[in-house]
Amino acid sequence: MASAVNTGSINMPKMLRHLSHRSKQVRDLLFVRDAIYAKDTKTTKADSSSLAGPAVNFGYDTNSTTTQAEGTNTSYYHNTPQLVLPGLKMLQSPISSRSGKIERTGHRVTGSCTFYAPSLSYIKALDNFSETQQFNELETFDKLIDMERIIINPADESSTSSTSHGIDLSPGSTYPAGYEIDRVQFKIKSNTDGLKSITLTGIDSTSKTLVWTNNSFASDPLAPTDWTTIDLPLRNIETNDTQEVYINGVNKSFTATTTDLNIDKLRGGASSSYLSSLLITMSSNGSVELKDIYLYKEAEWRIETIKDYRDEYMELKAVRVRGERGSRRRAYG
Repeated sequence: MASAVNTGSINMPKMLRHLSHRSKQVRDLLFVRDAIYAKDTKTTKADSSSLAGPAVNFGYDTNSTTTQAEGTNTSYYHNTPQLVLPGLKMLQSPISSRSGKIERTGHRVTGSCTFYAPSLSYIKALDNFSETQQFNELETFDKLIDMERIIINPADESSTSSTSHGIDLSPGSTYPAGYEIDRVQFKIKSNTDGLKSITLTGIDSTSKTLVWTNNSFASDPLAPTDWTTIDLPLRNIETNDTQEVYINGVNKSFTATTTDLNIDKLRGGASSSYLSSLLITMSSNGSVELKDIYLYKEAEWRIETIKDYRDEYMELKAVRVRGERGSRRRAYG
C-alpha cells in the first residue's frame, strides 16, 4: 500500500494540517522581531576635529530607523523596522507551562516549551515571509506570540459598504472586562478601500479610547484586496507609540493616540467599567468583510535554541516570562 510519508522522513506541513483537526497543540503564531535601530557613533572630538583612530561606538542605539550612509558622526545603517508576520503554524509541546517563584521583587511566573516548525525553506515561501527581504531565517530572541486564551470573539461581518464598521463588544449589556486582554486580531478584505484606523472604546467612569492610525493611508493606503491579518497590542500603550502591519511583505506603520484608556482598569460586570466597542474606519465608502475577530490574552515566547533538521523540520526551545498575574491586573489596574 502506498504510504503518504516516506520511511525516514517527516512531511511536517502535512502533519500539521492533519493534527490541526485533532489537537489544539498546532498553534497559529504571530512572528515578531524587534526593530533594529541605528548606532550612536562619534567620529569627531568635542572641538569638532576628527578622531585620530576609528569611529567610536559605545553600544548605544538611537531611536531612528532611517537609512544613513557612513559619514561624520554616523555609521552605515539600512532601514530595519519591526517585523510582525502572521500565519506561522507550529506544533507546541506542552501548550502552556508555568512555574512560580517568590523573589525579593515579587512573584515571578515563567514557562518553557518546545515548538516543532516546518523547514526554513517552507517558512520562507509563506505569505509575507516570502515577500519581505528583511526575513532570512529564524533567530534566537525572536518572539512567537500565541493566543493563550480568546476573551472576546465577536461575530464576523459580511460585505458592507461604509467608511465606519462598528463592533459592539457588550451586546445585551453584558459589560465584558478588559483586564485579561493584551491584543486584538482580525482578518479584513476590501474591494477598493484602504484601512485608516482601529479604535477601541472602554468605559472607565467616562468613555475613553485607544486609536491606531495608519500613518500613510492618504498616500499609500493599506488596501487588503485579499484576506489580510491585522494584529495590534492594546495594553500599556501610550500616545505616539508605533506598530508595524505587513501586507504583501510591505510594512505600514500605525501610530497610537489614546485618551488615557487603561484596559487593566476595566473590571467588567458594571456599566461604569467595561469594554464597549471596536471601530474599524476605512478611507472611503467601499465593500468590506471582517472575520476571525479576536480580543485575546497573549502568550509571548522567546526563542532560545534552534535545532535545524535541514529539509525535515526545526526544533525550537522557547521561554516566557508571563508578567503580572490576572488577579493582580484586576486588583491594581
